Amino acid sequence: MGTGNIEVIVGTSEEYLLGYKIRTKKDGHVELSQTFADHSHMGSVRQVAVGGKFLVSGASDETLRIFNLDSRTAVGTIMEHQGTITHVSFHKSKYLFSAAEDGNICIYSRRNWKCDKTLKGHKGMVLDVSVHPSGKLALSVGQDATMRTWNLIKGRKAYITNLKTAAHGVYWSPSGMHYLIVRGSCVEVYEVAVAKLVHTVDFKQQVTTLVFITDGLIAVGGEGHNICLYDVSDSGTELLQWEAHKMRVKCLGVLPEATATPGLIRLVSASSDGTIKIWAIDLLSLSSPKLMGEVNTSCRITCMDIYVPLDTSTSASPLVTTEDIPSSGGEEDDVDEEEEADEEEEADDDEEEEGVENEEEEAGEEEEPDDDEGEEDQQEKANVVQLLNKFSRKASEKESGEEEVLDETSGKKSKRQNGTTQASQNMLKRKRNKKQKSKGKGAIAEGSNRKKKKL
Repeated sequence: MGTGNIEVIVGTSEEYLLGYKIRTKKDGHVELSQTFADHSHMGSVRQVAVGGKFLVSGASDETLRIFNLDSRTAVGTIMEHQGTITHVSFHKSKYLFSAAEDGNICIYSRRNWKCDKTLKGHKGMVLDVSVHPSGKLALSVGQDATMRTWNLIKGRKAYITNLKTAAHGVYWSPSGMHYLIVRGSCVEVYEVAVAKLVHTVDFKQQVTTLVFITDGLIAVGGEGHNICLYDVSDSGTELLQWEAHKMRVKCLGVLPEATATPGLIRLVSASSDGTIKIWAIDLLSLSSPKLMGEVNTSCRITCMDIYVPLDTSTSASPLVTTEDIPSSGGEEDDVDEEEEADEEEEADDDEEEEGVENEEEEAGEEEEPDDDEGEEDQQEKANVVQLLNKFSRKASEKESGEEEVLDETSGKKSKRQNGTTQASQNMLKRKRNKKQKSKGKGAIAEGSNRKKKKL
């Protein structure tokens, strides 16, 4: 797939949304040209998310703005939160999740952009939300130093994990086999199959952004100027590190496969220094990344996402101005009746499959479970863990071809692929072993000595 119509979209402290189209040159380098600049928000843009053809942005003005990137029109404004928007994400382009300083997590259907469900529980700001690939569970972390597990089938909280100190990031791996918790400079890796912390990666600097390149390989950026690649499928070994920007790295993203070269990926980074850069990384040789192109936005970048149009022949045109934005809760304009009917049918199927119910929130906050919690709460926990293991095993089998992840009698894990080719996997292991021998020790703190509550 070429990068001809792929756009990098960023939000800025100056209240702007900016779009940059990527064009690949003959020599393999890329050029980023601006496609739009929108000033709809009345506060710093904190979050952007692309789901299919829709772009949603959240800002300190407490609003969510929705745009149709195919037709380049504004769809409407959502005002469900009180306080700065702290999280916006799509699940399979069908459901939109948002969180804010008010402690609430809202779930919207893409059919009408109305809030189908509000998840309440955090006492204070919600810092991050991550939905399991199955769509049936979600994790959230907040300023109240807790991680909450949400059962999206029933639309309610399953249980709470006390973290002692607040985490500012939580991420599910693409297969759902692991989840990561980010606290300060540390990335904690938890394995669902054994329900415990397996290792910790110390980035040495405050972590500001993280992205999965494969199921076992992550890229991390932070307050410093560097980007690091870590193998989290084994022991969290650092594989590669390079200086990327002059200021903190705010956002990372992976471009779709743009070349037939095995093991070659393109990583997008955005920084507070206003620059967007695209790097070519060879995962087989793990040689120094090559800068393929960059652009200076002249703004302070706060967030980023990547738009990949289904129809690569669609040409980009400017977004509408603030004056043209319709009132709150508007539906998309440029969808014909047949397409709308198809989308509603698909959304209905997904709603039944993913189990996001439209029931009302039960009155009163649920108290944190303790040792004398009832049988119903205990059963709820067991159901959640069972769901996690079920979907994690399915994802692992699909990803690696292995039939079994955990031998229940022996307790031994079977070998699985991490999303790269076999050649790439072998090269990563050789690189990791070589680094461990040369350094004698890595920046890894084993999680076995740390006491954590099981998920």
